[in-house]
Amino acid sequence: MAAAPPEKFFEGDTPHGLVKRIIYKKYLQAYVAKTQRSGLKTIIIDGFAGAGRYGNTWPIDIEKYGSPMIALLVALQFLYYVCKRLSIPWLFNMYMSESLEWDQLQRDVVRTIQEESEAIIPFLPGYGCSKKKMSRKMYLYFIEKDGECFTQLVKCVKTYLYIFLRQLGIYNHLKFEQGTNHGYETVDFYITHKDFPLECHISNCEFKDFEPPQMPEWSRRLTFLDPFGYSDTPMEQVRKYVDDHSEVFINFMSHQVNDAIEKIAALYGIPLRQFVLNIIRMGENTPATNAKNCSRSYIEHIKEYTGAEYALMFEIRGRKNAVIYHLIHFTHHRKGLEAMKESMNTCSQYEGTFKMSDYRIVCEGIALTIGNQQDDADVAEEVYQEFRGKQGVPIGDVETFVWEHSPYVYRKKILKILETSDPPRLISVVNEDTEEERVRRRNTYPDWGKWLLTFADEDFEDVLSGLKALKL
Repeated sequence: MAAAPPEKFFEGDTPHGLVKRIIYKKYLQAYVAKTQRSGLKTIIIDGFAGAGRYGNTWPIDIEKYGSPMIALLVALQFLYYVCKRLSIPWLFNMYMSESLEWDQLQRDVVRTIQEESEAIIPFLPGYGCSKKKMSRKMYLYFIEKDGECFTQLVKCVKTYLYIFLRQLGIYNHLKFEQGTNHGYETVDFYITHKDFPLECHISNCEFKDFEPPQMPEWSRRLTFLDPFGYSDTPMEQVRKYVDDHSEVFINFMSHQVNDAIEKIAALYGIPLRQFVLNIIRMGENTPATNAKNCSRSYIEHIKEYTGAEYALMFEIRGRKNAVIYHLIHFTHHRKGLEAMKESMNTCSQYEGTFKMSDYRIVCEGIALTIGNQQDDADVAEEVYQEFRGKQGVPIGDVETFVWEHSPYVYRKKILKILETSDPPRLISVVNEDTEEERVRRRNTYPDWGKWLLTFADEDFEDVLSGLKALKL
């Protein structure tokens, strides 16, 4: 969430703002689960954190909070589910014979915060020298340059953490430290309970002045950057957050490309004014084309200077149906690409591309539908056109094509559509592993097999159609 005074920015919401936060929440849920279940430490950095929530409300739904609170709640949600799954004794003792589902626990926390004065929150004890003895699993870093937003965010995090842990009967495990770092104010929260190994650091500074924390061994890092404008995210700074163990999710303010060439040059950190001018003049010289071309040029330069292997882009349009920004995700890992593509696919209003528009919702009255809307028949057609007439295609090649070279997400149903079409377009499925004794059921593609696929070509289809017409 971009930084701005609470009274100017956090009083309302927009459809595109909600979509942005849903994409972020869904990706965070996948990212936290994947890293934690792989035995890795999870680091989440929010470079433009804001005040944490909109107005004075305490919503039930995670995505209705600001980005730092979304990260905090997703982390707590995962740890809570781990406790439930492992039947942690103290948690079950707290709730008698069974523990609450997350939704009910969240309702209880929110209701308690709304009913009780914030004055109930005691002075939290300092962490003390035991800090280094605790093995952490999750690290949250929230950066906010506006003093008022920083103060509101600290209060928001402190209030929620205290009430949440009090509901579980472990509030005495919440500690904090307040101080300065490189001349700016910091507030650090630590949960010392072994089943909630989390710490949260809030810094009152600009993102460009913040130095990435040293990454612990066996850790992964996700950085979310949602600024206003270009100047706060110079490429030289962004590069620090993209490597083999780190990825970045950026709100790229592409709508400013038509009147902010100097800012773009500063953003790239190299003398690219003429280059960018050439880029935005490609194709049709319209604001939408300019914005998309500038975003693509930004993607290519980030990939060039960081080595990021994958990038995804989601287009956001406003009430006038004009492009206002692009959400761009960079990662080195295929699983990261897949998880983000799932998240973007869930929120897209247009099949075959990642895009949403406030105009369709506010002006045309089309309901915002959250969920996978893709037509698998369209995906199957695209797969067929790519592999038509090819023999012995590893099933992994089809997956790679869909994930990396199409606007769709991969489902095995795509292959079933091709195998059951009339005439069939997927005409042979054989297991490369000749020692495997199991036999697949028709129209299924079990993970235990190394499947090689053969696709029909146009001539084959014509022959079958002719025979069918002659009833031969």
